[in-house]
Amino acid sequence: MTPLAQLGARLRAAGLSPRGLAAWAGSERLSAMPYLLPQLARMPITPASALFALFVAGDDLPVEQAPELDDLHRHELVDLVDGRVHARVAILPLGPSLLVCDRLDTADSLDIVCWPDDSSYHLALSLPPERYANWLDLGCGSGFAALLRPELAHAIVGADLNARAVRYAELGFELSRISHVRAVTADLGDGVPSSLRNGCQLVTCNAPIPEPSGGPYRARWRLTDETFIERMFMHARTFLAPDGMIIVHAALDALEPVLEQLTGHRVVVAYTPDGVRGFAIAWWRPDGEDRLVRARRMLANPRPHLTYEDRLDAMTRSLAPLT
Repeated sequence: MTPLAQLGARLRAAGLSPRGLAAWAGSERLSAMPYLLPQLARMPITPASALFALFVAGDDLPVEQAPELDDLHRHELVDLVDGRVHARVAILPLGPSLLVCDRLDTADSLDIVCWPDDSSYHLALSLPPERYANWLDLGCGSGFAALLRPELAHAIVGADLNARAVRYAELGFELSRISHVRAVTADLGDGVPSSLRNGCQLVTCNAPIPEPSGGPYRARWRLTDETFIERMFMHARTFLAPDGMIIVHAALDALEPVLEQLTGHRVVVAYTPDGVRGFAIAWWRPDGEDRLVRARRMLANPRPHLTYEDRLDAMTRSLAPLT
């Protein structure tokens, strides 16, 4: 076991786990943390909450309150300033793993590695339960999907244009002791190992979604153009094994025109209500029956994210049709 893997195991044993996060914050869902943290800021820091205060809330701690301080500093995960410990990154408990991304208070920049949002959960939970030989995750960011679902494939490759995201993903994989996952810097198919062509039973992508910004930039994870979805499907198809599946989260208005032009078995399930910009998960099996199924599933507290069951329900007409 590497020193980083040993450190990750000790951090989890010290309480940096989804169960510990739920006890501290009232939820283990990382996408909910930005809304919960303001009320947690008023709580005293205890030995049980120190790691969450440091790596989730981003609070600077007195040296005497920081667990595993020597190793955290040795691996450049924290800085020591005037007797206080400052986390360089966020380290977040996610399922069986630890995810590394930029702190919530990180200044905006082109290469910022975003905090996980609900789209991350929609994609990861919409993957089928089977175990595959090879899984390629395009635009992997900090490696959320692979860190949450590492059991889905014997070998997993995440690819991202942002070298900082790739570095964080690799750090998360090592802290989590996941040896069958690696990340590469790649622009869609350009940079992905050629050995994966026609060899992946599963290819996924949480597509970048442009958002209005008052600043002079857009972060890479929001930087896209009108042709991205079409190009992404084209590249994903070249890596797909026979009878494999491509699964994508994206804006509905970008997905639908492309899906209508494809052949094979296509299922798209939207989860946003009428009157706002729509978002959806699309499942595409190019070698399947030539059929397009469109449905909508409204989210609710017991089921706040889409899952693979929604694909099955759409196929059996258990969900409302998308109009």
